[in-house]
This record gives sequence, structure tokens and C-alpha cells, in this order.
Amino acid sequence: NCKEGTTVMCVELVANRFLRKMVRVLVATTIREAAAGADEDALLNLMDATCRRATAPPAPAEGLCLVDVGYEDFDEQRCFIVD
Repeated sequence: NCKEGTTVMCVELVANRFLRKMVRVLVATTIREAAAGADEDALLNLMDATCRRATAPPAPAEGLCLVDVGYEDFDEQRCFIVD
């Protein structure tokens, strides 16, 4: 439940894997760029940046909420476990 007057932003990220703190960095960078009135392509341009300092520091975990996780059907042919 959100307090009345609280602004809520929903972010949907889809990938086959995430690095540690990656979601928090993406959320923080999105908020920073939106607040600055950046162009629609701002995040795409940042992805091309080679300097890690181009992104915002990770957003605090407080306030972030994981809603859903989805998985493809398990395929034993792609499994690397050997008996």
C-alpha cells in the first residue's frame, strides 16, 4: 500500500540473466535521466558508453519490489550436469 500522494513508477525488465545490482543501477539511471528531461534514446546511448561512471549509482533496495519472475520450460538437452 502506498501513502496518498506517493508517486509510483513501474519498471519491467526482461533478460536471460542479470548481474549483481544491475536492476538497481538501471532503475536509478532511468529515474535520473527522466528527471533531467533526457531524450527517449538516452538509455540506449548510455548502453554504448564504455565508462561505468556514465550510469547512476545503484538505487537503494528499499522501495523496490520484485513482482514476478518467469522461466522458460526446462530443457534437459541444455543442462550441463553430468552423472
